[in-house]
Amino acid sequence: MEPQPPASAPARRAVDSFAELEKRDWELWSIALILLTVFAGGVITFVYLTTRADERVNPLVLRFVWVLLFGLIALVLLLNIYLLDKKRALAQARRRALEQELELEERRAHALTDSLTETYNRRFFDEVTPKEVRRAVRANRPLSVLLADIDDFRRVNEELGHFTGDEVLREVAATLKSILRTSDYIFRFGGDEFLILLPETNDAGAEVVTRRLHQALAARTDLQQRLGRAVTVTVGPATFLSGRTLESVIEEAEKQVFAARRVAARPAANPGQST
Repeated sequence: MEPQPPASAPARRAVDSFAELEKRDWELWSIALILLTVFAGGVITFVYLTTRADERVNPLVLRFVWVLLFGLIALVLLLNIYLLDKKRALAQARRRALEQELELEERRAHALTDSLTETYNRRFFDEVTPKEVRRAVRANRPLSVLLADIDDFRRVNEELGHFTGDEVLREVAATLKSILRTSDYIFRFGGDEFLILLPETNDAGAEVVTRRLHQALAARTDLQQRLGRAVTVTVGPATFLSGRTLESVIEEAEKQVFAARRVAARPAANPGQST
């Protein structure tokens, strides 16, 4: 799983609008409560005046009380009609605000994610990585990077077709998501490259993640059967240290990938050959 992108400014405005609507709703209900209290006071006054056994009620006073009570009843009825109408309007406005917020978040998610692999894209990388670097420096906490490059991906496209290549990309991305924490980030960094940002992770933790990735891909026998070949990745780890730039860390990860590829391509020594 990956962390969700931070809420955009339009989404925050939609949330603020929703809060303002809720405030208006409470104000209307407060007015209704006050008026109902006045109405209850009028009823109590009427009951008190008409039930006093030791005094006769003045007809003029009684007429006034009746007029007051009917007026209060009419006022409460009109107020309820008004409140019901306003509550319907507020409910509709809330629905519109929520729909707009969801639409904005959906657009933002599409703008910040790669449509094929559903991982983050370079745009979100440029947005979030400086924040994570500043946080690591401020808190003096480790921050590691893994660059995962799919092996022989060009051959997959050439021999099995680009649709199969797309399937490989999606499956590798899904495997990455399955082994990472909610605080980690996965970016599609190139055509067949994924960059993983690991906050609060040192060199040893990055090695653990690398090992888990290799094990998870090796366990994908269903994918191997469909493709007729194993899907592997070459991973280059690097850790951000104070005084370094993120660009230098990523360059180091790229060099680690190239070095691992050279070692893998080196022919095995002949056991019978003397050294």
